[in-house]
Amino acid sequence: MAVEAGGIGARLRAGREKLGLTVLQVAERIHTDPKIVEAIEAENYEALGAPVYARGHIGHYAELVGESGSELNQLYSHQSKVAQPDLTRIVKAPAGTNSSKLVAPALLVIAVFAVGAAATLRRDDLMRPNELDYVVDGTVRTRGNIHHIKVRLLDLTSCASPIWTNEFALAATEPYCVNEVTARIVARIDPVVLFIEGKRRERHGATGLLLRAIPLMYTMKRREYEEAGDFIMRALEEDPDNAKVAAWAAHWQVFHVGQGWAQDPRQALATAQRFALKAIAIDPKNAEALGIYAHICSFMNKDFDAALYFFDRSLRLNPNLGFVWALSAVTQCYVGEPDAALARMDRYRELAPYDPYFSFFEGVYAIAYLLKNQYKRAAGVGRRLVKGHPEFSNGYKPLIAALGHLKQFDEAKPYVAKLIELEPQFSVSHFGKTYPFRRDSDRERYMEGLRLAGVPEQ
Repeated sequence: MAVEAGGIGARLRAGREKLGLTVLQVAERIHTDPKIVEAIEAENYEALGAPVYARGHIGHYAELVGESGSELNQLYSHQSKVAQPDLTRIVKAPAGTNSSKLVAPALLVIAVFAVGAAATLRRDDLMRPNELDYVVDGTVRTRGNIHHIKVRLLDLTSCASPIWTNEFALAATEPYCVNEVTARIVARIDPVVLFIEGKRRERHGATGLLLRAIPLMYTMKRREYEEAGDFIMRALEEDPDNAKVAAWAAHWQVFHVGQGWAQDPRQALATAQRFALKAIAIDPKNAEALGIYAHICSFMNKDFDAALYFFDRSLRLNPNLGFVWALSAVTQCYVGEPDAALARMDRYRELAPYDPYFSFFEGVYAIAYLLKNQYKRAAGVGRRLVKGHPEFSNGYKPLIAALGHLKQFDEAKPYVAKLIELEPQFSVSHFGKTYPFRRDSDRERYMEGLRLAGVPEQ
């Protein structure tokens, strides 16, 4: 398609070229796929997903090249001619449904394969009203040695209207081709459904309460985070045998400690372990619960061998859980394997490039780059992370350490002040005693960066 000279794509491309950056370099710095960068420059908005994701990509790109993200996103709103769904629309559960027993919103995945022509799905024959909330359908066209796959997520509560589409290509000779297709579909749909369900005003049962709590947790604002905890406790009271709710109750405790909000960290640790083990006892094959318990073993117990074992179990059961790939990447940093951490984060990004919570986990990139002595890259990621999540105290720590090593002391000062505001008891020595690094050299490097940047010693 033609790109206007003063349009979004042209302005961002001009900014990129002015800085002497390639498409690949931009993709690495904003942590997305190069195809997304190319789509933005070509103003191919369909390839960017729903508007909430498109605006995020445009905003990150604009910030990198010195353009106004708000101005370009306003232009995007006027310029885009793609009919997009309302991702905040309320989806009502059927009357009489006991949704506290649901693990996730009712979802049917239908694989439709066609060679040379698009297949037609007769939804009336496969679904009945009020039995499913969502359905996935799709087509496969094979041209030469390439499978071109198009997938849609349909909202059955609104006349099967499409709320998400995605296209990708796979080589016909690629090993485990079907498994990879399934992995990408499941991983990309999951955050979309969570995002939609988290916006609902009407909640039903324990799962509804949990879905309302999750986006509040990711704000990392204390008031909203405490409110999320209240929702989770109400969900546990309503359905004490819900493994997913119990797992997230454990996860809530982890970040409550990590943010420095827990009045008694040891008690919070015991509570987190109790909820995580309860979730596994309820459902031993719940990959999400296993992944959360693995993170508890690593971050709170410093039991890295147990953490690696449970992460392995989790990802063998469900290799499509993007956020578990991210949590396992954190542990790889703790055990001194930053390259493995980066590979796991790249897998998360590959599986779910439009995950609205992906930016929250970008701090893992910053820690890994810090451990690799790539301080400029660590600082670049850290700046973006704290700008997007200014109340997330752990986002400031690798950024401050990187700036310390870079001797950018003036830039570090306001970040140090904000960190101390968020965690008044934080100090270099406290960090050294509590942060779970296996290798002393990694801990010392991190502590030295904090010290150089002006973090109090005691």
